Amino acid sequence: MTPPSGRAATIVLGALTEEPTSTSDLYDRLGYRNLMRAGLIDYRAFRQVLVRLEAGGLVLMDVAEDESTLWRLPSLPDDNDAA
Repeated sequence: MTPPSGRAATIVLGALTEEPTSTSDLYDRLGYRNLMRAGLIDYRAFRQVLVRLEAGGLVLMDVAEDESTLWRLPSLPDDNDAA
């Protein structure tokens, strides 16, 4: 699988947090300007970047009760976990 362009990946990763968000909510969160800059106006291209980031271990994917796809960043370990 080809990795997403650096710009697209950076823009998408910058909009994600450790809180799960649906694909459509994340698309809306990014807004037209950022989607245009990343070349991700096409919803399928946007979703493909998320799938590629997930395949690379940079984001986590889950399915909500309503069957929507949820995306989030992996949680960082607490300082207490490292001890």
